[in-house]
This record gives sequence, structure tokens and C-alpha cells, in this order.
Amino acid sequence: MSTLDDYKKVMTDLRGGKFKPVYLLHGEEGFFIDRIAAEVERLALQDHERDFNQTILYGRDCDPDQVKDTCLRFPMMAERQLVVVRELQNWRIDQVEKLEPYLLKPTPTTVLVLCYKHKKIDGRKSILKSAQKGGGQVFLSDKVREDRLPDLLITFAKNQKRKLGSAEATLLANHLGTDLSKAIKEVEKLCLVTEEGGAITSDIIQRFVGISKDYNVFELQNAIGLRNAYKAQQIANHFAADPKENPLVLTLGFLNTYFNKLAMVHACEGKSQAELASLLKVNPYFVKDYQTHARNYSKAKLVEVQRHLRQFDLRSKGVGGDGGDPGELLRELLAKVMS
Repeated sequence: MSTLDDYKKVMTDLRGGKFKPVYLLHGEEGFFIDRIAAEVERLALQDHERDFNQTILYGRDCDPDQVKDTCLRFPMMAERQLVVVRELQNWRIDQVEKLEPYLLKPTPTTVLVLCYKHKKIDGRKSILKSAQKGGGQVFLSDKVREDRLPDLLITFAKNQKRKLGSAEATLLANHLGTDLSKAIKEVEKLCLVTEEGGAITSDIIQRFVGISKDYNVFELQNAIGLRNAYKAQQIANHFAADPKENPLVLTLGFLNTYFNKLAMVHACEGKSQAELASLLKVNPYFVKDYQTHARNYSKAKLVEVQRHLRQFDLRSKGVGGDGGDPGELLRELLAKVMS
């Protein structure tokens, strides 16, 4: 199962009142860990039970013995007590392993949540199996691949009973990058301003997120791919007018990735659309666009384009030229790429 599938299952169990004695949450993506921990905190206890039955500890301020002693206490006038250890990654792994005897035989009336963020525990360590053997939940929070982010945003919107199209999800993903927490928060905001069952349109995104539906890197890619020089220069002018929101270094990185994908389309001629989608790491919805764009750029032209991209990347950093205005550099680059 994927991280997203595991996440949905854990959240479904929690909302159904099914609690594990231990939640060992670890991995590079902090978003899922934070969300699961917050949901356990929200649901494990009623408000009037929290004063005496909820303990929040931080890895930098506690040790294994303190965690175990806290977990061995009995709840006061409640079905269970909740113990949350945040920033467990501040412990050395040998300190984490000192919790293993407790994880094998956890206190039935305690829910222990261990948050080990930004890195994962070595899968060969016995503590992971011990936590599962003792009836606990081990959740590995992997980083979401950049090409999977649009699908995740679509799924999240669907769970909120809203519709988010592939083009709109890709627009958001390209603008927000791989910061999953930021991306999800933006989708949550968009869901709040969209009626239940409604569609999150590009107009709504432009109004509430500030991404122009007509002047963004996604539309720049399409203009370049279709050799629409006028549209590409219009977008370049828009970027030049607001360089803080449209930094040249990010635009150059995006274009480099885009042209690499066009080169891959040429190299994989004859592959099915499903195979191409996997190789390009894009939604199958966009494969035909890449195939169309690739027909407008020969292999020889793509080699030339890559040379221009390297040259302008150096010039933007003040190497091999006078640096120049970012807007002028982008306009000049587009003229050469589309000549």
C-alpha cells in the first residue's frame, strides 16, 4: 500500500473509534505524521478528560524512562490516557530502542503516539516489528513524489466532496512545489470557498491563491510546446512585472525539466501512453500534450535548447555575461528557444 492509502486507513479507523495502544509514526514527510497525531489528540479523549489524561512530551526534554513511566500510569476518570512524544527524531536511535520492551507489552489503557519526523527508522531495526507485535500501528510517511502531488490534491479535494480537475491540480502543484503541507492548506482554503459538490476552477484558484490562470509556468510550457511565441512572450512580460512571485531560477529549472521530458518522448517512441506517463512521471491526461510538443522540437533542436538553458542559467547568476534583468533574460531565452 502507498503512504496515502495507509494514511486513509489509519484516519478511517480513528474516526471509527478504533485506537491502537501505540502509534509509531516515522518518515521524511512530516505532513501525514502531524495530521495523524492531531487526529488522535482530537478523538482519543473528550474535552473534560484532557487535564488529567493528556501528556505532551518533546524529545529534547524527555528520556525513555520518563516516557515509559508516563505510559504506565492509569487514566483518571476516563477510559484511556493519551501520551504524545513529539520530535522523537532528536533522540539517538539507541535511545528510541529503549522503548522496545514497552512497545511489545503496552499498557491497554494508554494511547502512545511517537512522532519521528523528517527521516525514517531503519527497517532492519527490531523496534518496528516489536511495535506491530504489541498491537501498535507503524506508519511510514514517505515523501510524495512531485509527479504524484496533483493526484493527491485531487484525492484530497474529493474527500472534501469537491471536484479538482487534472489541469487545475497540476497548476497548483507546479506553483506550490513539493511542500505538501502548504499545498494541502491551499486546497483546504479552496474547498471552503467552493460549495459541496462544486468544482474548484482556475478562476477560483486565481482569486484565492493568486495563481494567474493565463500567466503561469504551466501555460508557458504549453505556449512553448505549441510554438506560440506571442503567448510565451506575454507570459514572460507578466513574470518580469512580478519577479518575486516568478523568480527566473525556478522558471529555468521548470523549463529544463520540461525539455528533458520532450527528449524522453523522442527516445521512447513506440511506447504506450501508460508507459510514457510512468516514464515522464506525469498524469496520463497530459501525455498527448507532450507528444504534440515533441513533434515541434526535433532531437537536434532539443540539444540546442539545452545549450541555451545552460548558458542562460549561468548568465542569470552573473557568470559568462553581464547578468542582466531577469525579464530581459527570459524574453531573450524564449526567442532563441522558439526560433
